[in-house]
Amino acid sequence: MLFTEIPRFTPAPAGHSRQFNMTKRHIANEVLDGLHAIREHRNRRRTLRTTQIESRPLPELSPSAIREIRDRLDVSRAVFAHMIRVPVRTVEGWEQGKCRPAGSAVALMLMAAKYPDTFDRLASL
Repeated sequence: MLFTEIPRFTPAPAGHSRQFNMTKRHIANEVLDGLHAIREHRNRRRTLRTTQIESRPLPELSPSAIREIRDRLDVSRAVFAHMIRVPVRTVEGWEQGKCRPAGSAVALMLMAAKYPDTFDRLASL
C-alpha cells in the first residue's frame, strides 16, 4: 500500500509561528476513485460527481389540498391511506392539519394530482 505524508497548513494560534500537520493519505485509493469516476463518465452513468442536481423544495400541501386530491381520485380516507401506504390516522391528521406529510408523501400526492393513474401504475409493480 502506498502511503504518503503530505504537509497540510494549519493556522497557528495568535503569537505562534505557522505549523504544518503531517497527515497520511492513501494515494492509490484516490487514483482508483478517479479512474472509476472517469469510467462512469465514459459510460454516461450519472453520479453526483458527474451531475449537478438543483435542489428544489416541494410545495407544502394544505389540509384542504390533500382532501381535494383525495376527492378528485374519488376514494375514501381508508383507500387513500392504503394507496399511499400510510395508516388511516395519518391521512386524518393531514386533512385536519394536525401533522404534515413527509416529502415523499407530498411528491406522491402531487404526482397523483397531476397524473391520476399514478396509483394504478404503482399497484402494477
